[in-house]
Amino acid sequence: MALKKTEATRPARVPITYLAVSRPWLITLVAILIVPWIGVAAYFLKPVNRPDLNVGNSDAPATAMRAGKWGEMTLVPIVISPPMELVFTDWGFFRRPTWFFPRMNAGMVSPILQSAGISAADAARLRAEARPEPRIAGVVLEPDPAWVRGLTPEIRARIYHMLAKSRLNVDQTIAFRYRGSRPEEWLGSSLISQQTRQLVEPLIYRDGSYMLFSDFELIRREIGSEEEVRRLGKVLFRQSTVIARLSVDNTTDLDTLVEYWGRGGRRTEIRPLLESVAGGGTDHYIDVIHLLPPFARDHLYCFPKLSAGDIDRPTVINCLWTSLNFFLPHPDDRYLNDDVALKALKEDYFVVEADFELGDIVAFLDEEGNIFHAAVYIADDLVFSKNGISAMAPWTLMTIDDVKGYYRWRSENPRLITHRRKDL
Repeated sequence: MALKKTEATRPARVPITYLAVSRPWLITLVAILIVPWIGVAAYFLKPVNRPDLNVGNSDAPATAMRAGKWGEMTLVPIVISPPMELVFTDWGFFRRPTWFFPRMNAGMVSPILQSAGISAADAARLRAEARPEPRIAGVVLEPDPAWVRGLTPEIRARIYHMLAKSRLNVDQTIAFRYRGSRPEEWLGSSLISQQTRQLVEPLIYRDGSYMLFSDFELIRREIGSEEEVRRLGKVLFRQSTVIARLSVDNTTDLDTLVEYWGRGGRRTEIRPLLESVAGGGTDHYIDVIHLLPPFARDHLYCFPKLSAGDIDRPTVINCLWTSLNFFLPHPDDRYLNDDVALKALKEDYFVVEADFELGDIVAFLDEEGNIFHAAVYIADDLVFSKNGISAMAPWTLMTIDDVKGYYRWRSENPRLITHRRKDL
């Protein structure tokens, strides 16, 4: 369904499409192709599990945000990873690389592969091996694992970026990803052996500011030990995020800060805290997590955990559920239903163009006008985000540019539409 921003929207703009995507087929595919555990676990998600956290474990220094009505803030880089007890013990059956090309025939696939840098001879061989698949009105390739391992990072990046445009290519669409410039930043941990690192590093490829890894199956047999596989999983699931620190001293305009951070009926709760920091000792900083509503405070830097009590949930915890529950004292699981969530975004919110406030919902739209992600505005260009539905995807603070980079496979130039609750 297509919804217009507002009655006053300029006619030249493309309408927003609040698209509810059916997940059963996707979950089934993941269950078959990757991890049976994920397909089951997704229905048992319940926060929270505290992560392993490394403060300052990043090449990036602390940075000052642009000052505004939210005050003066500094971002301290940190890296978080899931507790070991959450990392998969069952990664499913061993399988070879499988590439899906929906709505294409073998003749159409060959020039696409060549444009990515594959030689004409290899492209011709792959074309000859292509298997028609009527269920996707396309073809399937199962390239030789040794050949896939030999791809250069540049060619791998071009091919996998193309494959990621179809949700059928689960390895590429839900690739492990880490924002950074060098594999050392991602893998540089004593948790895994040097031999394991040597298996992973040649298969890492780049997409913008992120490093990606999609070929877990290519190396799983060679790792050998199940415990080493789990340790590698913990390392690959690492995520870079930030701690946001607000400066508050006796020169700070407390009324302005209370008005900004106290949205959602929390001003009387926020004022004593800020006054205490302003009149305290020598360290006049407060972690912004203490200024967020209870829902965000309880979830930030945490991973969902499994609970059999959640088996009747209609779907899985996602970005819309996270965004719409930001100000609620208790999570409303009606927002697990995409139709209900999108209806609420349409009817209970209005679109704002500037002067954003804490708790506004930033929707990310692709080139067709479909919403593919939502995050909660915190301050400046900082948002509160749940990236993906996996139990290995924590709630984090990210800059908008970093969110764009994370979802670059969905849209290289997303349109942003910001929504604000009508009752705040």
